[in-house]
Amino acid sequence: MSFCKVILSSPPDPDGTCVVAAISVQRSAAKLALWRPGMMSWCVCDGGCISKFSDIALYQGKVYMFSKVTTNLFVFDISEDNSGLMVSHVERCVMELPEVMDSYGQRWNIVEWHGKLLLIVTYLGGAEGWHNICKIGVFEVDLSTKPFRYTEINSLDGDCIFISPCSSNSFRACLYEGVEGDLIYFIYPAKNASTFDKFVYNMRDGTMAPFAGEITEDNFWAPNGRVLNPTWLFPSE
Repeated sequence: MSFCKVILSSPPDPDGTCVVAAISVQRSAAKLALWRPGMMSWCVCDGGCISKFSDIALYQGKVYMFSKVTTNLFVFDISEDNSGLMVSHVERCVMELPEVMDSYGQRWNIVEWHGKLLLIVTYLGGAEGWHNICKIGVFEVDLSTKPFRYTEINSLDGDCIFISPCSSNSFRACLYEGVEGDLIYFIYPAKNASTFDKFVYNMRDGTMAPFAGEITEDNFWAPNGRVLNPTWLFPSE
């Protein structure tokens, strides 16, 4: 398997309490793989809700996955037997997100922030490039209700969020030089797979702008001439 996204429940530890969830995409079909220290092999799961995933997150001991086909949020309960981890139950939550005028499609990301699960929705316009995005909505998901409720928020209380296809995270902006609070930094391959969309979204006023820092796209080229998925590298906590 080759993984396109790997997430950990906590930093690796010798006691084996860290849970690893990964997504592998082969021939346009996705599989969910689970592992923890001590397991001799991965527990690999597939199914309709996995095959067309948009993003995944590990939150409060469960795997959350957003489907880009049904626009539903799926919750995977994880249990353990003698061989290791396994999925014991899957729950689907229908998400009726607000529609935005002139938007032809959406992109979804899931991020944990201050112990809360956030759904970040990018409403795509009809033309290529970040400057044609219609809107970016940030929604806090209330997991205590059935079905789940979501509330749009307009502030990160001074924090910042970094989004990419392979990794996403939230930070206190004051701890790191060069980043600002209430901003979301995005980097994604463009549709033609030859350039990147690199922009920052300001939650305070709803504006978008390109990165101030320069990122050389030559560093992301694969031998076959295609652009590799970029990823953020985060400092250890």
